[in-house]
Order: sequence, then structure tokens, then C-alpha cells
Amino acid sequence: MNACRACKSNRLYMFLPLGSHPLANGFVKEDQLTKGEALFPLDVYVCLDCGLIQICDNVPPDFFRNYVYVPSASDALRNHFANLADMVAEKFLPSSEALTIDIGCNDGLFLKCLKDHGKRVLGVDPATNIIQMARQKGLEILNEYFTPSIARGIREKYGPATVVVTTNTFHHIDDLDFFTEGIIFLLADKGVFIIEVPHALELIEQNEFDGVYHEHVSQFTVKSLVDLFGRFGLEVFHIERLDIHGGSMRIFVRKRKEGSDELPVVSEWLSREIERKLFSTSTYDAFRWRVERIKETLLKLLQKLKGEDKRVVGYGSSARGNTLLNYYKIGTDLLEYIVDRNSLKQGLYSPGMHIPVLPVEKLLEDRPDYVLILAWNFAEEIMRQQEEYGRHGGKFIIPIPEPRVIDQPLRFPLQARGGHG
Repeated sequence: MNACRACKSNRLYMFLPLGSHPLANGFVKEDQLTKGEALFPLDVYVCLDCGLIQICDNVPPDFFRNYVYVPSASDALRNHFANLADMVAEKFLPSSEALTIDIGCNDGLFLKCLKDHGKRVLGVDPATNIIQMARQKGLEILNEYFTPSIARGIREKYGPATVVVTTNTFHHIDDLDFFTEGIIFLLADKGVFIIEVPHALELIEQNEFDGVYHEHVSQFTVKSLVDLFGRFGLEVFHIERLDIHGGSMRIFVRKRKEGSDELPVVSEWLSREIERKLFSTSTYDAFRWRVERIKETLLKLLQKLKGEDKRVVGYGSSARGNTLLNYYKIGTDLLEYIVDRNSLKQGLYSPGMHIPVLPVEKLLEDRPDYVLILAWNFAEEIMRQQEEYGRHGGKFIIPIPEPRVIDQPLRFPLQARGGHG
């Protein structure tokens, strides 16, 4: 990698060599287990000028044509998108004719909520299998990767967009300039572009190394987004912090007005990133050390439990979980199987470590001693759903920000986060 994909600086620092990994959502069928998987380097860099955390090895483009992640499997995400739709409808859509476009719309969860408000919507998503779920909701979906050419075709057919939304998608984009050019063409003069992405500050301070995988080519700071959009005559005018996905931010962008100054809320976020030393190599060296310490602590715990003849399984065959499993080399010797609510993953095997993925009902049938919550960013939801498992003596292990065992999940202060140590 020669230059930062956001600000174009060449001051890149490689701080976390995670080794070679399979694609984090590249689940394997049983008859593929002996055929081997493609592995890609997962070396993590940071731009010391804008703070963008990034990887340079891209996922093959056709990967997103068949996708296994769907937000509707999560109660928290259903509530999240309902609230987002309420806010967008109230603040930015004055009439039913105003068009909202969701890029990377997945199964249409957000768009369906917005359509229920009587609003005009359109989705764009490359995943051929997932968009069928969206179309079953009565939504119009364009099955394409978003490009300036696609944006031009949309505008010619549907008119300019009052609102463009992309949630948990923008950090999948390798060529940010190309994508942003399409947004400019698509957006009405007074339109709003709303982005939801994890915040690099949260990733570093909460030891969330597992948020890095080949789909997530970037982890954004506010500085990186201000620099990126500034090069295209756009401005960030509002920012909100979100709890979703382990700590995210909602960024509001518009076409820059002549003579407009940086807004106080943006200045506050930029100042916080400077205060937390997101542009210093020492911050990332300390992060790498903590990641290695977590590995040692978690492996010792799992090995101790195995030595005591305790049975441990996983919950949540998430992409971030697969980063953790592959980097820490946790296989079926320590984790018998993984359960997941997403039927698209059930009956498959996790990429790399080949741990079988089973329905969640298996927990109560089997009653293992411990559950390692790989989708730890939804730990509270998972433990509430599995309250009966806990009542029968089951215990939970949460690996991030520090490995810890929980045996009374509904009384535990789940929002409390571990320090750096």
C-alpha cells in the first residue's frame, strides 16, 4: 500500500500483522473441507496523518454476490434500523416523493421501516441471494455494485436522492474516491448522505482487533472522513455516537456551502482523536501488545477448562469471530461447535478453523458448560435470549475487551468496559 485511501498521505505504519486468513464470511460446506481455502494476508496499517486504519489486500469482487450476513437475525439491529428510519423520515423527508437510497441495503430491514412511513425508497446491493429477502418485503432493489455509472442511471430514472444512506458498508469500500464521486452525482443539491461505521478510536481503546478482516478494508476516524469528503467539496455537519457494533458513529454529510466553517460538534470529535493520540505510533504499538496479551489469557482459560473436562462452544459465527478464531488458532480442540440464529450459516463450517455451525436450540439440548460469545458486540442480547441456558448453570465467556467469565448475565453491568491494562 503506497497511500492512504482517505487522505492520500504516504505516512502509513503497519502495526498489526495478523497473518494469512480465509475470507471471514467464507463459510465452508462439508464436502469442501478437504479442498483447501484461499488465504489472504491481513496486515493492518494506520495513516499517521488522518488516522484511517486500513488493509491493502482486497476481497475478490464476486465475493459479495453470495453473502451470509443479515441484520434481521439481530433484535438489536431491528430496533436500531427502526429508530434510524424514524429519524430520517422526521428530519430529512418533507414529502412522500422525496427519495431515499440505501447502498448496501442487505435484506432491506431499514428500507422496509422507512417505506412503512410512506416514504419513497430504493435499495442497491450486489448480493444476489440476500436481495431476494428484500424484494419479498415489497422493496425495489438494484442488484449491482454502486459506481458512478450506476449512480448516473439511478438519477436518470428516479431523479436525485434527498437522502443516501449506507450502514455498515462504507468501510467495505476499497476505492473511496470512486464511491464518493457516485454519491455526489446522486445527491440532490440540499441532500444528505448518512454513513454508519465503527469508530477507529473505539476499536483501539476497546481492543477490538477482531473488527478487522478482508471485508472491512477501513476503520474510520472522523479526521479521515473530513479529509476524504473535503477533497470532493463535501462537509461533515453532524456526528452521533452509536453503541451498535461495539461502538460506531453516524456521520451526516452534505455539499459544502460557500464560506462555511467547521461546526463545533465536528471540532469536538477531531479534538478527542488528537487527545487520545490516534496519530502516534506508540498508541498502535501498545494496542498490538494488548492483542497478544488477550490471546494468551483466552487460550489459557480455554485450555484450563478443557483440562477440567468442561465443554465449551461458541455463539455467533460472526466475521469478527472468525478473525479471532483464525488469529488465535482456536479450533474444534477447544470449541466443539458454534451456534447461530442465522439459518444461512447453519450446517456450514467456519472458515479456516472448520468449526461446525449449528442452530441455537442446540444449547439447551446439549447444555455445554461454557459459551464463548464470539459476537461479543451483541453479548447482552445473546445472554438475554439464552437466559434459560444460564438458569441451568451455563456460563458465558466474553473475549473483548478483556476475557472474562459471566455466570449471572442479567445482573452483570454489561456496559462496563475493560481498560487497556
